[in-house]
Amino acid sequence: MSQRMHVLFVRTDRLGDVLLNLPAIAALHRAWPAARLTMLVHPDVAPLLAFVPEIDALVIEPVDARAWWRRSLSWSRRLRMAQFDVAIISNPKREYHLAVWLAGIPQRIGYDRKWGGLLTARLPDRKHLGLQHEVEANMELLRPLGVDGIAPSWRFPQLPRQQDEARVLLQQAGLSASGPFIVVHPWTSNPLKQWPLDRFRQLIDRLIEQAGKPIVLIGGKAEAAQLPRALSLRSEVINLVGRLTLPQLAGLLQCAERLISNDSGPVHLAAAVGLPTVVLFGAAVEATGPRRWGPWGSGHVVIERGVITDIAVQDVLEAVAQPSRVLDAAPLPSRR
Repeated sequence: MSQRMHVLFVRTDRLGDVLLNLPAIAALHRAWPAARLTMLVHPDVAPLLAFVPEIDALVIEPVDARAWWRRSLSWSRRLRMAQFDVAIISNPKREYHLAVWLAGIPQRIGYDRKWGGLLTARLPDRKHLGLQHEVEANMELLRPLGVDGIAPSWRFPQLPRQQDEARVLLQQAGLSASGPFIVVHPWTSNPLKQWPLDRFRQLIDRLIEQAGKPIVLIGGKAEAAQLPRALSLRSEVINLVGRLTLPQLAGLLQCAERLISNDSGPVHLAAAVGLPTVVLFGAAVEATGPRRWGPWGSGHVVIERGVITDIAVQDVLEAVAQPSRVLDAAPLPSRR
């Protein structure tokens, strides 16, 4: 097959989901270095993906309140004009499957549900079983193109300007020293995965007393609105909740020593930039557990309990102080 191909890669959901597709995109780029790769993404994550060198162009998923089939008709006209050779649908939706079929894209790869019959190559969707990591599952989408094997080692590129911007924000928020700091992200979109905020407050207090390093709190604008009533902070905490763009968050994490978080998008961004993490998992369901959604790579500690409230503050402190000695870290898939 000629490498002079125009490939559309579709992943339009949240930050972590998108980031866990980037090793597959890197593998495709290595196999087909002359191909042009366009990615269809949600507008919230587009500013971050603009820095990924393997992606040649971004298409922003439009905000469209019309019926799904009308959206498909509209998208198909735009896709037909772009003359794609291959479409890879990583998050199955019937409107995407219909759109790439109507656009006449010759190779259409995805999963065998939600009108998957319109695809030319359909993989059984077994992700809900939680038997493999999301990165490994995404790599399987490349098999119909002859790209096989394990996910390549991949790191998000260094962002010097965003690192400088993050340092300025740290200084403005009261961090005067230039030494190592720990980032804490105490939020998650799934209530069953939310470690109690009061435990996070206790953890932060003890980290300040025992680790002797600055603590930087991060979160989105929605968390910033609820922060005053949700989490009382000591004056020593550097509060950047709601103040960072995604590229600035990447820059901040590239300067940090470690991230402590619930299962969330920033965990996968930290893993992508090579920052060690301590991640708290609850809700013992394979489809949402660390075997599928744990941080990808080495240097991470996952603390898992069937009920997340069974994780004690001391468990997290030990993981931060001596990560290699945490015996209850959940086993993650081999990175081979």
